Amino acid sequence: MGKLIQTTFLTLIYLGGIVLCAAMPAHAQQVNGTVTDDATGEPIPGANIYISELQTGAATNAEGQYEITDIEPGTYTLVASYVGYEEYETTFNISEGQSLTMDIALSQRVEIGEELVVVGYGTQEKEDVTGSVSSVSADELNELSISSVDQGLQGRTAGVVVTQSGTKPGSGANVRIRGNRSINASNEPLYVVDGVPISGGLRDINPSSIQSIEVLKDASATAIYGARGSNGVVIVTTNRGYDGDLSVTYNGSIGFSKALDRVDRMNGEEYAELNREAHRAAGAYTDDSQFFEPGELEKLNNGEWVDYQDMILQTGIRHNHNLGISGGNENTKFHVSFGGLQEQGILEPEKFSRYNIQINLDMKVTDNLTIGTTTLGSYSIQDGGDRNFYSEALNNSPLGSPFDENGNLVFQPINDGQRSNPLIEVLPDTYVDEEKRQRILSNVFAEYSFTDNLSFRMNFAPDIRYERDSDFQASRSRSQFMGPSAAQKSEDFIFEYTWENIVEYEQAFADKHTLALTGLFSIQEQQVELSSMEVRGIPIQSMEHYNFGAAQDILGTDTSFEKWNLLSTMLRANYNYDDRYLLTATGRVDGSSRFGDNHKYGVFPSVAFSWNIANETFFSREGLFSDLRLRISWGETGQTGISPYQTLALLGRTTYNYGDDLAYGYQPSQIANPDLKWETTATTNIGLEFGILDSRITGSVDVYRQDTKDLLLERQLPPTSGYGSILENVGSTRNTGIEVGLSTVNIQSGSGDGFQWTTDLNFSSNKEEIVELYGGGEDDVGNEWFIGEPINVFYEYDQVGVWQTDEESVAAEYNQIPGEIRVRDVNGDGQINAADRTIVGQEMPKFTGGMTNRFSYKGIDLSVFLYASFGNTIFSGIHSTALVGRYNEHDINYWTPDNPVNRHPRPTINREYPVYNDARLLYDGSFIKVRNVQLGYNLPFDIVQNVLGAQSLRIYASADQPFISSPYVRKHGGIDPENPGTGTPARWQMNFGINLTF
Repeated sequence: MGKLIQTTFLTLIYLGGIVLCAAMPAHAQQVNGTVTDDATGEPIPGANIYISELQTGAATNAEGQYEITDIEPGTYTLVASYVGYEEYETTFNISEGQSLTMDIALSQRVEIGEELVVVGYGTQEKEDVTGSVSSVSADELNELSISSVDQGLQGRTAGVVVTQSGTKPGSGANVRIRGNRSINASNEPLYVVDGVPISGGLRDINPSSIQSIEVLKDASATAIYGARGSNGVVIVTTNRGYDGDLSVTYNGSIGFSKALDRVDRMNGEEYAELNREAHRAAGAYTDDSQFFEPGELEKLNNGEWVDYQDMILQTGIRHNHNLGISGGNENTKFHVSFGGLQEQGILEPEKFSRYNIQINLDMKVTDNLTIGTTTLGSYSIQDGGDRNFYSEALNNSPLGSPFDENGNLVFQPINDGQRSNPLIEVLPDTYVDEEKRQRILSNVFAEYSFTDNLSFRMNFAPDIRYERDSDFQASRSRSQFMGPSAAQKSEDFIFEYTWENIVEYEQAFADKHTLALTGLFSIQEQQVELSSMEVRGIPIQSMEHYNFGAAQDILGTDTSFEKWNLLSTMLRANYNYDDRYLLTATGRVDGSSRFGDNHKYGVFPSVAFSWNIANETFFSREGLFSDLRLRISWGETGQTGISPYQTLALLGRTTYNYGDDLAYGYQPSQIANPDLKWETTATTNIGLEFGILDSRITGSVDVYRQDTKDLLLERQLPPTSGYGSILENVGSTRNTGIEVGLSTVNIQSGSGDGFQWTTDLNFSSNKEEIVELYGGGEDDVGNEWFIGEPINVFYEYDQVGVWQTDEESVAAEYNQIPGEIRVRDVNGDGQINAADRTIVGQEMPKFTGGMTNRFSYKGIDLSVFLYASFGNTIFSGIHSTALVGRYNEHDINYWTPDNPVNRHPRPTINREYPVYNDARLLYDGSFIKVRNVQLGYNLPFDIVQNVLGAQSLRIYASADQPFISSPYVRKHGGIDPENPGTGTPARWQMNFGINLTF
């Protein structure tokens, strides 16, 4: 019986199998394979594979594998895509029962800043660039928590010196490319955003919207911008759409900041001893009651004192959120982004907020016509940007009483007519210091291709800015000192536009020759309308700066209007012979309304030659060098850094008495100069670019010389002329230097997620000097300009110590006593006077450099960015103490008869500040900073895809400015040599963020 059941069961299974086999095809058609990166061979997880005709597809797994089944026999189109890669498309035929294996290699989309470099009015392949151009990528910018784009340039490229303009939220930076050239005119570079030259800096642009930055340094690169290129050019390229699947990215972070350190002020006992010593030095000390109030004495005797820094400093918080949407197809490509930044500083009144929107659109209307736009919108508010809330906390007596017996704030902690309570100063309703900025920067373009070789592009780029600066000082503020409240307001409306017409022609002939021509005609114009008002006596404090009509007194009103324009033509020719010899010649003519009738137009030529040695037949890439290229360039560029109307004869208003009445009149205030013309800089540059060991080591070396002539300077006139001075072209300067950039692949794993270590290093040295002033070789001591020296120097007495007790007789010969600052008798005439002042330092560093090390392993990445500056001198505001006993002082080691130190003098009540005080406040400003450390982790693709349905997710933590090594900090109690004043202290910041892509 059991055998019968078993046989029947097996028979049923056999018959069921026959039925199932008859109902199904013998083999189901399918396509499978692996998607990899064509450069690295690594698999690409999350790539989309799509069969157009069937509207079906699949995504690759963590190993880059895909499979599409149940395909009917026929001919189909397969499309593969992934964010950041060029779309792949192919046609295949599949027969009945066939299983196809189709492996796909995707090519990374060429990004500007990698193979392509923006050179002004176009792009070039990196190996075809004949000028000195450096690139900063979006990844490098995003490693830092910055609010302004120019801050991100610090330490990233050789020859660019970036100094922070402040430590408050929203502060920008000062950028110098290859030193200062001009004495009176601007030394800021020209900024170009998406091909359009702009004014007003980069403060309004969201760093997260940037794709790359190029810095043009030599004349061959900058001459294409003619009259405005002498200080270098910074080209900013923002993100654009692409032909491919929709991509949504979110980048968000939150940061916490603290003061890098606190100024080492004296505590109560140290402050009391300073007062005692100051009175002893004057022979006027009896006991503490002669200079301390009873309340101060009580605190001193009880060992109680106030730390105002501790009471007003707080933890700053920073939020930064950015959303980007990109995509498109063959005909329409778009990128839209939104950004929001909110930053609360380490002092309560200091805040910064900015909100950005960006819309970039490219539309192919026909095969020949493309139109599009780049539009950037920004709205920002900065609070507390112009006031110093910190110095009052530093200068107040630690023995004061900021609160009364009921716990209420008092206006004056001690009975001193020049001191007020720092805790009141930082209250929101004591001061309003608000700057609002609104900006719309747009570029609407149309490009038409007549042939494959000839195209025309028109850009129209309006730039609209509105800025409002509002200030209010309450009655209890230190500035009003319980008098009537006051308010001020100023408004600027700026409209600027650029209209450009660009023709490009490129032709290859005779196999080895290529000629590319670029022609330009452009007009740029700017109009500025300004108005301001100042009032006093706001009846209700809550009105602040919103109701000037209710004020008791209107102290002043003013309006003004300013306009300038620039007319330009340019022609550039690029010749390439066999990818070995490249020649670039540029000529530009600019006409500016700012200059005199006799010199409104300037001509700015340049020529550059590049020899690609690596493409010569005798060069072997198998040897030490895998790449080698020589560049030589010369050219002239200009400078328009003066205000309009400075060449015209102008009148100024004057007042006089007409009987018993006050009357107004006008008198000549400025003499005309129709011969005024551009400052002109001629630059010679020699550069060498190389690759070593199969490009495991790549780098460049540039040496240059820049000669600037026809400086725009005020020449002093004799008073008998009726004028104080006249603006003329006099004098010249020179900059010479060397720049080195190096990138190395130290360790490279054979697999994509193995251990990798790369290093980017740059170094530069620049010597800046004045060559001539006023047509001769004499120095201008009054303005502290000296032939052969940098433009900005410290011309001061040279401290050699402090007079000691055993030097009393020698000190008396100089009318000094022991305990006072001793300075060098430079000319040895036995007396100290103005002739003994000498150059004791310079503002610009002699050497700067940056180094970034990046490590990665199995989804973990680490970057460490160092920045170094050497050879400059700083004036330390925190050491600028009176040593008189009236104010709290930096806790310095000052001289006493029992403490014969040699830096800081003896305190005394006999004078407001020590004699030769500034001589002791100059310090070596050299430093090495750990500018940023960032640690990130890319979550595994299968987790990101299965849990979030996303393509990638990276989490990270970073620290900004966690460490400084400097003699100013280590030896002298300084905090940050980049910010040595008594304003808001420097800070370090910790950030936590995510990068998410769908």
